[in-house]
Amino acid sequence: MTNRFLILLSITLLTLSGANAQLWKIDPNHSSIMFNAKHSGISFVNGRFMQFQASVASGTPADFTGAKVTFTAQVSSVSTGAEGRDEHLKSDDFFDMGNLPTIDFTSKSFIKSGGNTYEVIGDLTMRGNTKEVTLTANHIGSTKTKDGLDKVGFQLFGSVDRNDFGVSGAVSSVAPIIEILCNVEMSEQN
Repeated sequence: MTNRFLILLSITLLTLSGANAQLWKIDPNHSSIMFNAKHSGISFVNGRFMQFQASVASGTPADFTGAKVTFTAQVSSVSTGAEGRDEHLKSDDFFDMGNLPTIDFTSKSFIKSGGNTYEVIGDLTMRGNTKEVTLTANHIGSTKTKDGLDKVGFQLFGSVDRNDFGVSGAVSSVAPIIEILCNVEMSEQN
């Protein structure tokens, strides 16, 4: 009977700790989701998504080990500074926005790899294809909002092979490896 009680108590405590996990919300006015693509083998074109949402469950200003991240970018908001190129990226040649309007990421693990650096592994979905990716997240720092809530900053980076996701237009001029850089500011939610 004692072992059953201990098991039940452990399960209850784990459930309660998950239910009370700290929730963080991205501040889109102080965050950016960017990408960099090599063009014609001689230069880079960079772009960003202007509309996105993200949230993080768990974590403290000092340690985000075990945090759960969800992220969605609106393909319609892609911006490279050239309207014609942006429309091409939204087309069936690249993101196929008409059928698949979002890019989504859900983390599987958020593990401290040293100092203020974390390894974030998760599923990235683009153009209806989901692949596991690994990103590096550097915890830049923490502060308080004017309301006394905690605020944290991260920079995430990594790369993906766009062909793995079926985003394979302009094969002769755009390199397959796309660099990702995200600057993120998040505030705790009440």
